[in-house]
Amino acid sequence: MTQIWIPTRDIPAEGQEVRIDTQSIWLEPIAEFSLPYRIVDALQATLHLTPQDGGCLVHGRLAGTVAMPCDRCAEDATVRIDQRFTELFSMQEDLQEPGQDPAIRPALDGQGLEIEVSALLWEEFSVALPLKPLCSDTCKGLCPMCGTDLNTGTCDCTHEELDPRLAVLQNLKLKK
Repeated sequence: MTQIWIPTRDIPAEGQEVRIDTQSIWLEPIAEFSLPYRIVDALQATLHLTPQDGGCLVHGRLAGTVAMPCDRCAEDATVRIDQRFTELFSMQEDLQEPGQDPAIRPALDGQGLEIEVSALLWEEFSVALPLKPLCSDTCKGLCPMCGTDLNTGTCDCTHEELDPRLAVLQNLKLKK
Protein backbone atom coordinates (compact mmCIF):
# COMPACT_ATOMS: atom_id res chain seq x y z
CA MET A 1 0.00 0.00 0.00
CA THR A 2 1.18 3.49 -0.79
CA GLN A 3 2.40 5.25 2.33
CA ILE A 4 2.08 8.98 2.85
CA TRP A 5 4.25 10.34 5.66
CA ILE A 6 3.50 13.92 6.73
CA PRO A 7 6.12 15.77 8.83
CA THR A 8 4.59 17.67 11.75
CA ARG A 9 7.53 19.95 12.66
CA ASP A 10 6.48 22.83 10.35
CA ILE A 11 2.80 22.76 11.32
CA PRO A 12 1.86 25.91 13.30
CA ALA A 13 0.24 25.51 16.75
CA GLU A 14 -3.20 26.49 15.35
CA GLY A 15 -2.93 23.68 12.80
CA GLN A 16 -2.66 23.31 9.06
CA GLU A 17 -4.86 21.89 6.32
CA VAL A 18 -3.52 19.22 3.97
CA ARG A 19 -5.31 17.88 0.87
CA ILE A 20 -4.64 14.37 -0.35
CA ASP A 21 -5.92 13.18 -3.71
CA THR A 22 -3.45 10.38 -4.42
CA GLN A 23 -5.74 7.71 -5.88
CA SER A 24 -3.26 4.87 -5.34
CA ILE A 25 -4.23 4.92 -1.64
CA TRP A 26 -7.53 3.35 -2.69
CA LEU A 27 -6.74 1.76 -6.06
CA GLU A 28 -3.88 -0.45 -4.83
CA PRO A 29 -5.91 -2.25 -2.10
CA ILE A 30 -8.95 -2.51 -4.40
CA ALA A 31 -6.76 -4.31 -6.96
CA GLU A 32 -4.80 -6.32 -4.37
CA PHE A 33 -7.93 -7.75 -2.75
CA SER A 34 -9.90 -8.00 -6.05
CA LEU A 35 -12.70 -5.86 -4.63
CA PRO A 36 -15.60 -5.08 -6.99
CA TYR A 37 -15.29 -1.31 -6.52
CA ARG A 38 -14.69 1.33 -9.17
CA ILE A 39 -13.89 4.95 -8.37
CA VAL A 40 -16.33 7.18 -10.29
CA ASP A 41 -15.38 10.61 -8.88
CA ALA A 42 -11.86 10.85 -7.48
CA LEU A 43 -11.63 10.37 -3.72
CA GLN A 44 -10.14 13.33 -1.89
CA ALA A 45 -9.20 13.74 1.74
CA THR A 46 -8.93 17.04 3.53
CA LEU A 47 -6.99 16.80 6.79
CA HIS A 48 -6.64 19.48 9.45
CA LEU A 49 -3.49 18.62 11.43
CA THR A 50 -2.93 20.06 14.91
CA PRO A 51 0.37 19.21 16.63
CA GLN A 52 0.15 17.76 20.15
CA ASP A 53 2.78 16.77 22.69
CA GLY A 54 4.24 13.57 21.30
CA GLY A 55 1.74 13.32 18.47
CA CYS A 56 -0.77 14.97 16.17
CA LEU A 57 -4.56 15.41 16.16
CA VAL A 58 -6.19 14.89 12.76
CA HIS A 59 -9.69 16.07 11.85
CA GLY A 60 -10.54 14.90 8.37
CA ARG A 61 -13.10 14.51 5.64
CA LEU A 62 -13.08 11.96 2.84
CA ALA A 63 -15.29 12.58 -0.20
CA GLY A 64 -15.83 11.03 -3.61
CA THR A 65 -18.04 8.56 -5.48
CA VAL A 66 -17.63 4.81 -5.87
CA ALA A 67 -19.52 2.23 -7.93
CA MET A 68 -20.05 -1.17 -6.37
CA PRO A 69 -22.42 -4.10 -7.02
CA CYS A 70 -26.03 -3.68 -5.88
CA ASP A 71 -26.85 -6.11 -3.10
CA ARG A 72 -30.07 -7.18 -4.86
CA CYS A 73 -29.34 -7.25 -8.61
CA ALA A 74 -25.52 -6.97 -8.88
CA GLU A 75 -25.73 -3.95 -11.26
CA ASP A 76 -23.64 -0.88 -10.42
CA ALA A 77 -24.77 1.00 -7.34
CA THR A 78 -23.30 4.49 -7.17
CA VAL A 79 -22.30 5.37 -3.60
CA ARG A 80 -21.43 8.91 -2.54
CA ILE A 81 -18.73 8.94 0.15
CA ASP A 82 -18.73 11.83 2.62
CA GLN A 83 -16.98 10.63 5.77
CA ARG A 84 -15.81 12.87 8.61
CA PHE A 85 -13.37 11.52 11.17
CA THR A 86 -10.98 12.40 13.99
CA GLU A 87 -7.83 10.50 14.91
CA LEU A 88 -5.10 11.12 17.47
CA PHE A 89 -1.63 9.93 16.46
CA SER A 90 0.41 9.45 19.62
CA MET A 91 3.91 8.07 20.11
CA GLN A 92 2.79 6.61 23.48
CA GLU A 93 -0.13 4.67 21.99
CA ASP A 94 1.80 3.59 18.90
CA LEU A 95 4.54 2.03 21.03
CA GLN A 96 1.92 -0.08 22.86
CA GLU A 97 0.90 -2.00 19.70
CA PRO A 98 3.76 -4.42 18.95
CA GLY A 99 3.78 -6.22 15.61
CA GLN A 100 2.03 -3.44 13.69
CA ASP A 101 3.63 -0.95 11.38
CA PRO A 102 3.91 2.38 13.20
CA ALA A 103 1.61 5.21 12.14
CA ILE A 104 3.87 7.78 13.80
CA ARG A 105 7.65 7.94 13.98
CA PRO A 106 10.46 10.37 14.61
CA ALA A 107 11.27 12.30 11.43
CA LEU A 108 14.12 10.90 9.37
CA ASP A 109 16.13 14.10 9.88
CA GLY A 110 15.63 13.85 13.67
CA GLN A 111 13.53 17.03 13.79
CA GLY A 112 9.97 16.39 15.04
CA LEU A 113 7.60 13.61 14.08
CA GLU A 114 6.02 12.17 10.95
CA ILE A 115 2.58 10.57 10.69
CA GLU A 116 1.47 8.02 8.09
CA VAL A 117 -2.10 8.71 6.93
CA SER A 118 -2.79 6.27 4.07
CA ALA A 119 -3.85 3.42 6.41
CA LEU A 120 -6.22 5.80 8.21
CA LEU A 121 -7.70 6.94 4.89
CA TRP A 122 -8.24 3.35 3.70
CA GLU A 123 -9.90 2.50 7.02
CA GLU A 124 -12.23 5.50 6.80
CA PHE A 125 -13.06 4.59 3.18
CA SER A 126 -13.98 1.06 4.27
CA VAL A 127 -16.13 2.33 7.13
CA ALA A 128 -17.96 4.77 4.83
CA LEU A 129 -19.14 2.03 2.43
CA PRO A 130 -22.70 0.79 2.98
CA LEU A 131 -23.22 -2.82 4.08
CA LYS A 132 -25.96 -3.34 1.50
CA PRO A 133 -25.54 -0.94 -1.42
CA LEU A 134 -28.58 -0.59 -3.68
CA CYS A 135 -28.75 0.70 -7.25
CA SER A 136 -32.14 2.23 -6.30
CA ASP A 137 -34.56 2.04 -3.39
CA THR A 138 -37.05 0.25 -5.64
CA CYS A 139 -34.65 -2.42 -6.90
CA LYS A 140 -36.54 -5.72 -7.28
CA GLY A 141 -33.41 -7.86 -7.43
CA LEU A 142 -33.00 -11.19 -9.19
CA CYS A 143 -35.42 -14.10 -9.39
CA PRO A 144 -34.19 -16.69 -6.86
CA MET A 145 -35.16 -19.51 -9.23
CA CYS A 146 -33.83 -18.50 -12.67
CA GLY A 147 -31.73 -15.39 -11.97
CA THR A 148 -33.70 -13.02 -14.23
CA ASP A 149 -33.21 -9.34 -13.38
CA LEU A 150 -36.70 -8.40 -12.18
CA ASN A 151 -35.97 -4.70 -12.81
CA THR A 152 -35.88 -5.28 -16.57
CA GLY A 153 -38.64 -7.85 -16.92
CA THR A 154 -40.49 -10.78 -15.44
CA CYS A 155 -39.80 -14.48 -15.53
CA ASP A 156 -41.99 -17.55 -16.04
CA CYS A 157 -41.07 -19.16 -12.71
CA THR A 158 -43.85 -20.19 -10.37
CA HIS A 159 -43.35 -18.69 -6.96
CA GLU A 160 -44.90 -20.43 -3.99
CA GLU A 161 -45.99 -17.91 -1.42
CA LEU A 162 -45.43 -20.28 1.49
CA ASP A 163 -42.55 -22.57 2.22
CA PRO A 164 -44.08 -26.09 2.14
CA ARG A 165 -42.19 -27.04 5.29
CA LEU A 166 -44.18 -24.38 7.15
CA ALA A 167 -47.58 -25.21 5.59
CA VAL A 168 -48.63 -27.02 8.78
CA LEU A 169 -48.45 -23.72 10.66
CA GLN A 170 -50.71 -21.91 8.18
CA ASN A 171 -53.91 -22.67 10.14
CA LEU A 172 -52.39 -22.19 13.58
CA LYS A 173 -54.36 -19.74 15.70
CA LEU A 174 -52.94 -18.21 18.84
CA LYS A 175 -55.11 -17.08 21.75
CA LYS A 176 -54.22 -13.73 23.27
